[in-house]
Amino acid sequence: NSMTEHLHSEAAKYLEASRDDQIHWLNTRKWFPYDTGNRMLEKIEAMIKHPPTHRMPSMMLVGETNNGKTMILEEALSRHPRRSIPEEEADQIPVIFITMPPGPELRRFYKQVLDKVGAVHRPSDTTANLESQVLHVLKGVGTRLIIIDELHNISEGKFTQQRQFLNMLRFLSNELRLSFICAGTKKAIRTIQTDDQLANRFKPYNLPEWKDGKDYRRFLYFLESTLPLPEPSNLHKSELARTILTVSERTVGEMVSYVKEATFIALDESSAHLKPHHFEIADYTSPSRRKAEAEQIAG
Repeated sequence: NSMTEHLHSEAAKYLEASRDDQIHWLNTRKWFPYDTGNRMLEKIEAMIKHPPTHRMPSMMLVGETNNGKTMILEEALSRHPRRSIPEEEADQIPVIFITMPPGPELRRFYKQVLDKVGAVHRPSDTTANLESQVLHVLKGVGTRLIIIDELHNISEGKFTQQRQFLNMLRFLSNELRLSFICAGTKKAIRTIQTDDQLANRFKPYNLPEWKDGKDYRRFLYFLESTLPLPEPSNLHKSELARTILTVSERTVGEMVSYVKEATFIALDESSAHLKPHHFEIADYTSPSRRKAEAEQIAG
């Protein structure tokens, strides 16, 4: 239908939906293709398919907060969901996604891994027990990749704890012949670099800051195709493209939030497409302003 050819087929279903359903759809996780993201996903695919060797490839994904690390990692996870195989007694769980707790405590990490795969463990278990359970369980579910997001949280701990944690990563990788992806800010890289062997094993990839250009405009085009508005807004060709980039401070997660908030206003006004004033009155504050406001409240 030429009326809705600006829309992704999924999004078109929401044109006539209730407001609640439209909001739910806008808040649903989606993947918008863009060059850096696609390249990272290809590298991650290659890691998952890598034959088991004594030195498995691992990756360090570095970028500022909300600059797309988590989006890329969640997309990788969704492409390799848990699946049950009739002849195997355990579900196969190729990818495990963990958000690093504050402080590099092994017990806490092992418990998180066991919780993720749904393995029961006793609160009283010793670290050594938990470790052997993790080894046993992950072999059983065929895990190929463990993703640890927010790795910079490791720097909250004492140096000796950090070392133990990094040794554990190496140990698990060697024992289970699986890969790791650690994601975090530059702080995380510095921690990994304190360990020569890990520094060699973790290849760092930097997620660059976004700038105006073909890739960014294409990203906007895909983003717009998911907004349940009856007419095209042509964000990728309009002055608004620059506004979105500037106000969101060039980070991809923020761009998505900003456009989403403007869309809520357009829906409230039953507007057929996005207009500049939807962005002006959107319930959105840029990251640096949020930080300044939080500091003010904290005094």
